[in-house]
Amino acid sequence: MKISNILTCAIVSILVTSCAKKTVPPIVVQDEQNVEVDQLTFLKQQTEQNNSYVVNAKKQLLQLVGDKNFDSYITKHGILACNADENPSACVLSFYLQEYYKLKYDVEIKKIIEESEADHSIELSKIEATEANINNYCRLSADFVVAIYSKDTAKITKTYQPLFKMSDQNMSTLNTKVTQDNYSHFLIDENPSITQELKTDYVEKCLTDPKTNIINYFNIFR
Repeated sequence: MKISNILTCAIVSILVTSCAKKTVPPIVVQDEQNVEVDQLTFLKQQTEQNNSYVVNAKKQLLQLVGDKNFDSYITKHGILACNADENPSACVLSFYLQEYYKLKYDVEIKKIIEESEADHSIELSKIEATEANINNYCRLSADFVVAIYSKDTAKITKTYQPLFKMSDQNMSTLNTKVTQDNYSHFLIDENPSITQELKTDYVEKCLTDPKTNIINYFNIFR
């Protein structure tokens, strides 16, 4: 065979091989995430249809997780394992309930911790019950009470209510107590200067029993 024919055959062979490589169809690898989405969609349709227990359990979990992150959350926590279960509806129901109670427990624990931290902060913000502080707040309590008897609203709301850390409910209780003291009101109406005597008596009584007479004592002292 001539050399030219040999070269021609070789070139043709190379071209044929090259074309054969180009015509091999690419292997299609399905996206794993899409597979999970399809599996989850099928599982939800299969288990929620005509099953109010599963639907209600799902709604409970949705309230804690939120609609936006729901599918990714349940997929991450293993709901797709229910596809292989003999009873997928029971499996999904159990999954929803377990996740719901687990999250609810976590939320409650978090709330308790936050409340405990808040209580601790409040406790630290209180002042020490030294003799000087007790004496000072006994006198301030007396002034506070006299202001209520005298109906000095401006001084009560701007000075004493915040100083004594009084809520509106606390103030309502204190006002009611003072309002029902008809005898003291009678004395004040007859002689307004008697408020100084009331103040002196209150301080004396307060120093004897500060926990009872200092207004809002337990929210002020530690």
